[in-house]
Amino acid sequence: MYQTPEQKTKARNKVIKWLMNYAMEHQYGVTFCYTAENDDPSEAFPEYRTAVINANWKNIDEIPFIIGHELGHLFLGHEKSEYRFSSVNGIRLEREANEFSLYLLTQYCDLHEIYFYNMYTFAQAFGIPRDCYYLLEEQA
Repeated sequence: MYQTPEQKTKARNKVIKWLMNYAMEHQYGVTFCYTAENDDPSEAFPEYRTAVINANWKNIDEIPFIIGHELGHLFLGHEKSEYRFSSVNGIRLEREANEFSLYLLTQYCDLHEIYFYNMYTFAQAFGIPRDCYYLLEEQA
């Protein structure tokens, strides 16, 4: 897919820039922070219309997907209080945010005429976590 680590980094940064611009065009913000722990989750703050992304995440390749996921919470109007209703509701909200992230990444591909051999090469290119592959398989 990518020939060098530099090309992979450049491609990832291009997607991140597009996602941040997409958010800004819709009056949302994306802020990066460096946490002490590389497994601290990123989070959406609807009250501030901002997603805070852990730039020290353990798998840097997942950051585009994570940005899309957190933007999903914002665009879909998810509120933190909704997680208190039930664990099932929390699962639903997380799935919706994951689906929104996939939507954004496919939009990026469409706009930039990027095509993949199959859903797994798409998933690898955008750092989609394996536990979200079920969403790709459902759409296939």
